[in-house]
Parts: sequence; C-alpha cells; structure tokens
Amino acid sequence: MAVSDYLEADPFNDMPLDAEDIDLLVNRAEVKARLSALLDSAGKGYPQNISILGEDGIGKTSLINFAEAKARLVPDLFTSRLDVTERTENRTVVRALLSDLLNQIELGLGNRLLGLLSLGPEVTQREFLKRLQGTQVTTTRQLELSDSLFQLFHLSHSVSETRSSPEDLFQLLEMLKETLTLMRRKPKAILILFDEGQYVAQSQSLHLLQQMRLLFQRRPYMLLVAGSADLFARYAAVEPSFNNLFPEQNRLRLTALEDDHIRELLTKRLAPVRKKGKGIEPFQQGCVERLTALSEGNPRYVIRIASASLHLGRDRQAITPVMLEEAWRQIVQEIGRDRFDKLSDDEREMILILARYQPLNISQIHVNLKSAVDLSTVSRRIAALADKGYLTIETQGKQKLSRLRRAIYQYAKSLL
Repeated sequence: MAVSDYLEADPFNDMPLDAEDIDLLVNRAEVKARLSALLDSAGKGYPQNISILGEDGIGKTSLINFAEAKARLVPDLFTSRLDVTERTENRTVVRALLSDLLNQIELGLGNRLLGLLSLGPEVTQREFLKRLQGTQVTTTRQLELSDSLFQLFHLSHSVSETRSSPEDLFQLLEMLKETLTLMRRKPKAILILFDEGQYVAQSQSLHLLQQMRLLFQRRPYMLLVAGSADLFARYAAVEPSFNNLFPEQNRLRLTALEDDHIRELLTKRLAPVRKKGKGIEPFQQGCVERLTALSEGNPRYVIRIASASLHLGRDRQAITPVMLEEAWRQIVQEIGRDRFDKLSDDEREMILILARYQPLNISQIHVNLKSAVDLSTVSRRIAALADKGYLTIETQGKQKLSRLRRAIYQYAKSLL
C-alpha cells in the first residue's frame, strides 16, 4: 500500500487557522482559555490590554483570528482589526477603525458614511443627514447625529492626511465614542486587534502604537497586539511607558512544540483526510522525534516538512525519518531566505558572521563587525535575534555562545 492510499489530500496547509479550525492548534489551550476569560471580562466593562508574543510561525495570527471571532460573540464588546505593514498609513488606520465600529452599530453604516471621507473637507453636514435616512436611527435624532458625524469625519480627514500627534488620534476616537452614545449604543469595551505583520512592519507598528498609546490607558479601549518576542524591549526603548500598559499576566508567550505536541498535530491534521490507517500513519516510528529536531518545535516548519515529505513519498509504502531529512533539505533554503529577508542590514551582518565562525560570544561577534557599534548594542541585537528565533544562546563554562538555528544557518552559509 502506497502513502497516497492512506490520504485523500495533503492536510498540511500552513496558512493561519480560522476560528472554526482553531482546534487544530496544539499546545495553546491555556492561551485560548486566558484570551476567552479576558474578552468575557471586557464585555462586562473591565477591559485589559493583552499581548501574544512569539517567533515567526508559532501561531500568533491564528490566535488573533480566534480572539476576533470570540470577541464578536461577546455582547457590548466592539472590535476593529489592524493588520499592519510598512505601507500602512494613518488614513488606513482611521478608515478601518471608523468603518469597523460604525458597522457594528448597524450593518453597512460604516461603509455608507465612509464614502464621504473620500470627498475631503468640502463635504457638508447635509450629506451626512442624507446618508442617515433609511437607517434605524430615528428621525428626531438624525439631525443631532449628523452634526456629530460631520465633526467626527472632518477631524478624521485631518488626522488621516498627516502624521498627527497621539492627542489628535485620541481626540478622534473619543469623539467616535461619543457618537456611539448618541446612537444609543454604549459599548462596555472597544477592542483593537493589532497584528504587527512580524518583523517587516516594525517601524510602522511602533509609530502607530505610539500614536494610539493614550487610548489604551483608559476605558473603554483595549489592545490585543500580536508581535515578536522582543516587542516590549523594542517599544520600551522608544516609549518607556509602553510596558506599563500590559500587565505581566496578560503577556502570553508562545513556546516551541515538543514531541507529544507534534504527535498530536500530525494526528489532528491527518484525521479529516484519512482513508486508511490510524494515528500518525503513514508516518513511521521515529518521525515525530525527527520532526521535532528538524523544525526545532516551530509549528510552521513541522507542517511544511510534513507536507513536503508526503509529496516526496507519495508512491512509497510509508514516510520514514530519512525521508523527512530529504524533505527538509528540499525546503530549507527557501525557509532560510524568507527569514533572512526580514532582517535589517545590521542584523544580517551578525547572522553572516555567525554562519562563518559560530559558535561565538558577544565579544567575538563585535570584533568581526565592520560597522562601528559598541558592545552593549551588539548584546542587545543578539538578544533580539534570539527572541525572534534566529539563534540560540548556549552557556559553556563562563561563556555565553550564540549559535544560528538550522534554517537560517543553512541559507546564510550558502551566501558566504
């Protein structure tokens, strides 16, 4: 019997999971329970800021999807989601927030009113009054509300066209909160979900969080941010008060998978497409341990290696640990390239030094750098790379030595 006889399809898709598929996520039960409790509490009027932290591919976006779906089921909890890239502008943020929150008052209301924003500051209050006709808003309140919306959108146009101050954005969203009250909708909490797009969006996500920091210091606003493990260190260096916004118990750090988790992942993924066999079949004994070693516990890499091995061995009788090694060799260059491309020039320089000479301590890395930076800066950058999952720091005697992880090492080595 061939591997292809076991399964109807390849179940190893590494796209972030939607809420309905969240049970496929393994080793995250405690995080999901904590998120659910915090969102339920927010719906009762007690919002708290939350962070989901971890390296690329560890499951942050899947948990953001889960939290968004969960939040929309909580009465009196309004939500807006911001997926941030380097191209995200103030206008994108402003329009997303306005549209999302107004649509939760009445389906389509945000989209209907948002079109007026594109008309610029020349738009009149009469236009807003016209757009409110046919909505659930009573006629007697339409005039009062159109005036409030006119002011709100006039300010939003100004904020969206400039690199405005935090006070400007705060004023805008406070005005939106008052508008919600006029529409007889007073949310107990307003949740803003903020996915910083991993490392590509660092500077822009920092800018936006700086702008919005005043919001997350008072009710009803709360922030759920997903970011790299060094998020607090990066942001605190620019905005010292940032760390104070997040209680330590709400900093949810995602850890690498171990053998039992990977066995569970394989079993769950294989079950819906299985034609024959059981458990982790057609993966043989020893495959779980090999996957743990090759992936270093990163769920995305587990899934990619498993998928590649199914294609490689579709005409074989089973997937063996040796075949997993072969699958890894086929995809490791692309995985490494993806990770390397997300780094700054300074970080790439240190990665290449380690690829040539590892393992190295901080002083040895510093000596090999061409750029003029002090030892403490090198130490901070190495710690940040470790937090992001690019390297490990081992203790040997009195020394702390840095060593690249598998995928980035293989790719960086090929560049030398």
